[in-house]
Amino acid sequence: MILVTGGTGMLGSHLLFKLIQKNTPVKALYRREKKLEIVKKVFSYYSENPELDFNKIEWVEGDITDIPSLEKAFDGVTEVYHCAAFVSFEPDKYHQLRKINIEGTANVVNLCIEKGVEKLCHVSSIAALGDSINGQPITEETDWNNDADNHVYGITKHGAEMEVWRGVQEGLTVVIVNPGVIIGPGIWSHGSGSFIKNGYKGHIYAPPGSISLIGIHDVTNCMVRLMDENRTNQRYVLV
Repeated sequence: MILVTGGTGMLGSHLLFKLIQKNTPVKALYRREKKLEIVKKVFSYYSENPELDFNKIEWVEGDITDIPSLEKAFDGVTEVYHCAAFVSFEPDKYHQLRKINIEGTANVVNLCIEKGVEKLCHVSSIAALGDSINGQPITEETDWNNDADNHVYGITKHGAEMEVWRGVQEGLTVVIVNPGVIIGPGIWSHGSGSFIKNGYKGHIYAPPGSISLIGIHDVTNCMVRLMDENRTNQRYVLV
């Protein structure tokens, strides 16, 4: 049995659809019932019967910051895809970011170890790689630069990775993916989807700088492949 945290988000819902196409027994964590409509909407882009596909998933109400509800979701689980996270670049959101991204990930890691989970796929971010040191290219091997002007989201995603690596030291088998800005259908009100929606409406703008993009199907394909193959205790930048 596979568990997906953050199953009602854009990445989580696309991952769920991919997993059920493999006829894989899967359960997913959700916090609010109204969020389940997002999953059905995403499924409707790809399925002739989204309701039928939706019902193939065992849904468990819970929260990664609430250990009793999270523990219930781990019953019978052998693999975990940890997609749940909070995204914000506002400094005043630091405590919320820390609680969800770092403490929530610690809870997931601890239960993976306690319940004997065979493998964890942790969804990190290129934000967790930090800034370049002396203009050098950033790779999977680049160390976090504490001296850089890191934003709160990057700090907490880096902290989440530290919890995962701590799990490795305690015997957990993991893979970590660090995707860039993920683009894909399903959620148009915020995030990368809002850029696409605004562009479709003709509100096109070109801010300075650049970003690293990746399609959502590329991310889910990589995640599933990394879990299926004998690749362990490494991280992979996806852009």
